[in-house]
Amino acid sequence: KNKLIMMTLGIIVLLSLCGCGRGKLDPKNPVTITMWHNYGGQMQSAMDELVEEFNSSIGRQKGIIISITSISASKDIQEKLFMIAAGDPGAPAMPNLVTAYPKTALILSRQGLLAPLDDQFTEREIKDYLPQFIEEGRLPDGKLYVFPVAKSTEVLFLNRTLFDRFSTAAGITLDNLTTFEGIAQTAIRYHEWTDSLTPNVANDGKAFFTADSWLNIAHVGIAQLGGEFMTPDYLNIASTDFRRIWDATILPTLTGGYAIAGGYSSDLMKTGEIVCSIGS
Repeated sequence: KNKLIMMTLGIIVLLSLCGCGRGKLDPKNPVTITMWHNYGGQMQSAMDELVEEFNSSIGRQKGIIISITSISASKDIQEKLFMIAAGDPGAPAMPNLVTAYPKTALILSRQGLLAPLDDQFTEREIKDYLPQFIEEGRLPDGKLYVFPVAKSTEVLFLNRTLFDRFSTAAGITLDNLTTFEGIAQTAIRYHEWTDSLTPNVANDGKAFFTADSWLNIAHVGIAQLGGEFMTPDYLNIASTDFRRIWDATILPTLTGGYAIAGGYSSDLMKTGEIVCSIGS
């Protein structure tokens, strides 16, 4: 599942790929191209169908086989790529293709592990894509290392059934959810309200909200305030803008109004453990 930022398809250095463009392919001795991705559900089915179609047609004719490894979470792919970049003992072999975030690609490129994609596309082909998408895939040297295959947008999700019960009892409305501060105050109220429903059981209030990426909360929140969270050298956590985001986040987190858990917020939304979330 892809979160807020663009998921990308990066081509990793491998001599066999270079050979593909030099007439060295032999159907009797096919080249195997390894690919890691974290697609699930319909996206995985679509990818599997495309790979099977390629392998049984053009791949068979030219002598190219794509071997897929599906890894459930993007963070697991990132961890494996970091191990490779660091040269850790026990690190897996480098894949030829991988879905990854641009920030991960930057680390790999610094180790000389990425091949630029500029020569893989004609100028006419590149013009078929939105320039902003392509530019996001260029690293500091100006070359295109990361090719955009998807774009996701984070939105606010709300379980209206649970919210309406709370709204009727506590006088909270949708207007309370129009700011991060409002969500924080609502989360505290919800935790207190759910705790009050069982007076014989102490401290069993429920969480109201969580986010897929708290880093994105800080990034977006500070941008809305006109500030900048990320700089080339450090995270700007000393600013008054960051302090405002911190103050709006820490209290509901400590009091139980916000849920802090691994995985995606949709997991908690599906079971009714939270009422509201930000995710993609």
